[in-house]
Amino acid sequence: MPDPHSQLADLLPELAAGDASANHEDPLVARREERTSTNWIALIRLFDGTEIPCNVKDISKSGAKLGVPEAYTLPPCFMLRILGRDFILRVNLAWRRGNYAGVRIDRIAKLPVAEEKKAVPVEQAPDYHSIGRRRDRSFSE
Repeated sequence: MPDPHSQLADLLPELAAGDASANHEDPLVARREERTSTNWIALIRLFDGTEIPCNVKDISKSGAKLGVPEAYTLPPCFMLRILGRDFILRVNLAWRRGNYAGVRIDRIAKLPVAEEKKAVPVEQAPDYHSIGRRRDRSFSE
């Protein structure tokens, strides 16, 4: 069986020669982890207390792509809370293009679980058989 690494090494000079003659955009960057498409609603929390609404477009173990209106200026580091989840992320801004921003996940913290209300004891089902009946007025025991 041929070694795939040697085949790849043989192709690299050919690809480099072909790239020099063609006009192309930035090459694709291989991701370390697979990204999962999402449409989660989230809040960016700045350290001064400001909250900015956003959407998490995709996420992986190490980063995420956020949909944030271009009008908001993002600092290099901020907190990200995904609504409906029990964790908060500390992230670093990796890139910003228009209404999108890429972030690297620095830390994940679990939010404290709100105390659940004590279960209200279930009352006995009402006895509807007694409706419309006359009560016995005798005082016998």
